[in-house]
Parts: sequence; C-alpha cells; structure tokens
Amino acid sequence: MKPQIKQLNVYQPGKTAEELQTELGINGEMMKLSSNENVYGPSPAVQRALQQALKNLHEYPDSSGRALKQTIAAHYDVAEASILLGAGLDEVIMMLSRAILRPGDVILTSDQTFVQYQHHAVIEDCTIVTAPLTDGKFNLTALSAKISADTALIWLCNPNNPTGNYFSEEELTAFLDQAGDIPVVLDEAYAEYVTATDYPDSFALRAAYPNLIILRTFSKAYGLAALRVGYAVSSDDWTYLWHHVKLPFNVTSLSLAAADAALQDQSYLTTVQQRNAVERQRYFASEVSKYLLPSQTNFVLVETEDIKQLNDYLLDASIIARPTPAGVRITIGTAAQNTVVIKALEDYFA
Repeated sequence: MKPQIKQLNVYQPGKTAEELQTELGINGEMMKLSSNENVYGPSPAVQRALQQALKNLHEYPDSSGRALKQTIAAHYDVAEASILLGAGLDEVIMMLSRAILRPGDVILTSDQTFVQYQHHAVIEDCTIVTAPLTDGKFNLTALSAKISADTALIWLCNPNNPTGNYFSEEELTAFLDQAGDIPVVLDEAYAEYVTATDYPDSFALRAAYPNLIILRTFSKAYGLAALRVGYAVSSDDWTYLWHHVKLPFNVTSLSLAAADAALQDQSYLTTVQQRNAVERQRYFASEVSKYLLPSQTNFVLVETEDIKQLNDYLLDASIIARPTPAGVRITIGTAAQNTVVIKALEDYFA
C-alpha cells in the first residue's frame, strides 16, 4: 500500500436528514441545506429524457459521451475533442491528478478550498504549497509569488468553495501571465450562479492561455447531483492525454441523457439563476449580513467564533448546515426555507 494513503482522511459528506433525525431523535421535517444542491431540482426536460433512457438499461452507455459533448461544444463554442467527461468533478479532478502529477511534484492552491485538490496530490505523493484566502477568495497575487520551477499543477476555485467569493478576470489574467506553461485548473462548479459583471469569461481566455483547464459540473445549478456528471475543457492535445486515464463507460446512459437535456433547457436554468439571486440578496439585506462573507454562489458562509455552537443551534432548529474550518456554510434554499434560516441566524446573533 502507498504509505501516503495513511495520511488521508476519508471524505465525509454531509449527513442526510434521515441520519440526523435518528441521531438527534427529531420526528419533524429537517431542511437539508448542507451540500449546495439546487433546491428547485432539474429541468422537467430531464425527467422526459430519463424516461426515454430507461428503455436501454441493458446496453452499455456510449463511452465517448458523444451526444453530450456535441451539446457542450455547441453551447460554449469549443471543439468536441477538448472535452473530458467524468462521473462528477470528483472523478475529473482524480483523472487530471493521475495524468499530470509525478511523485515529488508540487501543486499550488489555497489553504481553504475544495479538499479534493489536496487529497489527490497526497495520493500521487506530491508536495502541497498553499496561499491564504483574502475575503473568502483566492489571493492570486500571494499565490503567484509561490510559483516555482517545481510547480507542476495549479488549482483555482472560482467562486471558491466553501467561502463563496470570487476573483475577477483582471486578477485571473494577471495570474495566468505569471503561470507561464504550468497547467492551471479553473474549477467553476458554481459559475452559473455568478451575477458579478467582472467574473472571468474563461472560455474566451483559452486562446491566449492554452494551459488553462476549465471545470464545470451538472451537479449544482443544473440540479443533477445524484447523477454525477462533470467535465473539463482544455486543449485538444491535452484532452487526448487525459483520456488515457479515463475508465471506460464512466458516465452512465441515464447521466448522459439527463445532462444533455439539462444543458439544452437554458430557459429553466435562467429561472433557477434568477430565483437564487433574489434569495441570496435576502441574506445580504438582513441583519445577519455582517457575519457573511461575500457570495456569488448558491450558498453563504457564516463567520463565527464558535462554529460548532452555531451548527448545533441550527440543528436544534431543524436546519442542516455544513460546518467548515472557515465557518458554517448554508445552502440558499427556497423562499420559505430562507425565511426560517435568516430568522434563526438573527436570533442566534441577537
């Protein structure tokens, strides 16, 4: 066994409402707002696509995911050959780490971001170098100062998870100018929720920065968390290499059909985006805004001195949030859910 595996902690997803009801002896309904899921669910077109796909469960899926790649390519005006599909971004992150990293390589990222970047660096026996966040976003100036000849891969998350804040296109291009030819992975899992006008147009930057690798997912705004579909867009040559470590049939037929239908229904996505923007603003217009980091996502991060105490308080109010080292992360829910959560937070900080 690789000795570095012993250093790792097993990833602990947020507990389900059913688990917590049993643990805490709660009989009533609980609001699960811990995993940044789309509380409105997927497009109705997804349901129809799944009904059709159910007819072919006896057949292996199209391992190339050609139909979905064609839809993604048309949507973003990229080549099909530039797209790598995975069973969620977790698998995409694993494939990129496996393909790029060698023992002893250095990865560069932030100290409070998505844990899987560092998780797979440990598995590949690499050194991890980090820079702190500033106001809940990547400090790209501090990060660029840590680029060295040994840096093999850079991970950026924009907007950042679990904090929710973002960096601008001006900040990103300045960083990419410093990164040279080093592969820079830009995880944009929450990009569809962004309303800031200076958010990077990452796909437009690919021509000037061929070392840029863009990650997107169907688990968040498209509401397909259960079906696990994510993808990377990079240069055609690099994507060809990534496919050498891709498992055959890694994305199921149901997942491919659902993602294709979801991406084609941009009208429904717009509805989800608008609802989220309205509900997000309610948090920042409330009395608890002083405790929140800026957010361009479908969650808010509540800063508090006693994270466990706040998380336990919310649980007592039947609200399942996600405690993190940076604070308590709460998914932005429906209007009714947010009314309950905001009131609970106001009572807590009163």
